[in-house]
Amino acid sequence: MLKIIDVHKNYAVGPTEVKVLKGISMEVGKGELLAVIGASGSGKSTLMHMIGLLEQPTSGDYFIEGEKISYDNDRVLSTIRNRKIGFVFQQYHLLPRLTALDNVGVPLVYRGMREPEIKEKSMVFLKKVEMEDRARHRPNEMSGGQQQRVAVARALVGNPSIVLADEPTGALDTRTGQEIMNLFRKLNEEEGITIIVITHDHKIAAQCKRQVEMVDGVIVQSSESRVQS
Repeated sequence: MLKIIDVHKNYAVGPTEVKVLKGISMEVGKGELLAVIGASGSGKSTLMHMIGLLEQPTSGDYFIEGEKISYDNDRVLSTIRNRKIGFVFQQYHLLPRLTALDNVGVPLVYRGMREPEIKEKSMVFLKKVEMEDRARHRPNEMSGGQQQRVAVARALVGNPSIVLADEPTGALDTRTGQEIMNLFRKLNEEEGITIIVITHDHKIAAQCKRQVEMVDGVIVQSSESRVQS
């Protein structure tokens, strides 16, 4: 599904070159529920940006579904990102003037799909996250947990190869955060959706089937969990 080989990422800070990723190699199989865990400054967010094609590595190779990623055409990268990667962010990033239904359909608008088809498909995915009764509500009319469920539906609506969830429970209280993790586990187990959760929280990571721990830009440990129901 996803393969990264010896990826490095350096940033120039004045006259100094800061090495953030230091030779990361990893594979993610189809249908995995994987946690990338690390403290602030460990490089996990930079790794997420690499996987999400939001940043270009300084060196190394990246493959999605056997296709080697080339960084010389922004339009091609945007198309791959739109079709193969779904994003869930800590702060939801819903468009405030759009209803839940229209927020879910945003990725499909960029594909040039017809409006009736967009609305039909968006409702299907709102039902998957149990938010169909909020279809006509705007973000300010929903709780944080409800907004995050809408964000999950938006990430899934384009049938991506991988869903990247960056600190998806970070802005939620413990109970609501657990509901979101239960949703991820359900979608993974029942529909085989490949999900990568980026987190600093060991309790969240332990609910994923596999964990990759990062420290100072390198992977220091990879382990599997026996996830409890």
